[in-house]
Amino acid sequence: MDFNGRVAIVTGAGKGIGRCIATALAARGAAVVVNNRARDGNDPARSTVAEIEAAGGRAVADLHSVEADGAAEATVASAIEHFGRLDIVVANAAIADGDRFTNADPDRFRHVMEVDFFAQVALARAALSHLEASGAGRLLFTSSSAGLYGEFGISSYAAAKGALTAFARTLAIEHAGRGLTVNVLAPFATTQMTEDMIDEATARTLRPEWVVPAALYLLDRATTANGQILIAGGNRFRRYFGGESRGVAFPDDAPVSDEDFLDSVDDLASLQGWQAFDNAYQALEDLLGLDTGPTPAPGGPSVERA
Repeated sequence: MDFNGRVAIVTGAGKGIGRCIATALAARGAAVVVNNRARDGNDPARSTVAEIEAAGGRAVADLHSVEADGAAEATVASAIEHFGRLDIVVANAAIADGDRFTNADPDRFRHVMEVDFFAQVALARAALSHLEASGAGRLLFTSSSAGLYGEFGISSYAAAKGALTAFARTLAIEHAGRGLTVNVLAPFATTQMTEDMIDEATARTLRPEWVVPAALYLLDRATTANGQILIAGGNRFRRYFGGESRGVAFPDDAPVSDEDFLDSVDDLASLQGWQAFDNAYQALEDLLGLDTGPTPAPGGPSVERA
């Protein structure tokens, strides 16, 4: 994949998955704004920039905390100032709080939401006009399977990532056909955030660099995938489909009785006839038995390229 002439912002790029994506983009010709806050005497953004420049690439450090007021606008402005355009945004920065909801500090919960969701919304708002002007803009959100399925002990993180995934898919619908694609990467990787949660053998398998091919695919200008969620980890890749069971339908001339509904629960949960939908309105049309047109099937192609 060739990223020559492309300009990218990667947040949280001082370490882990963000660093791997930033260096991979630079190695393929992109100029990269490397965003990562500096604290406690550590400056991981400049470390990533030094690595990129030592390999002959172009990069500039951006030290804003993504949730700070004006950070999104300043990061986008840095791309325009240093490289004259913006084609790619990888919204990757995130934090997590490991505690079950009943023990979670409300202020900490809100802070996780600010970093993992609202800061990503702000970055999208600041970048969208430039990505549309690119003609082949690519916006990629790093989310999590925790936001798809839930997970014990990380309620704030799961809530933020669930909201982020829904936001990304809505942007993909709203901007379809404008030369801009919006997609989601849900990675499993050993990072500073996850290293205390997994054993040594699993940590070796879940190398952060091994999720990069999925990210590059979604960022490539030749890729037409839009609104997709790719799951990656340990050199294994999947596409997530959100869908519904065929369910049950009752006559629409009166409310369903308690007894009739209870008698139908097994049919309601059956996976026979399960199908995926492009958007919420399409799901509603199908629920009501209206003509929805074709829907993506779990057995169908998982990727599309121009």
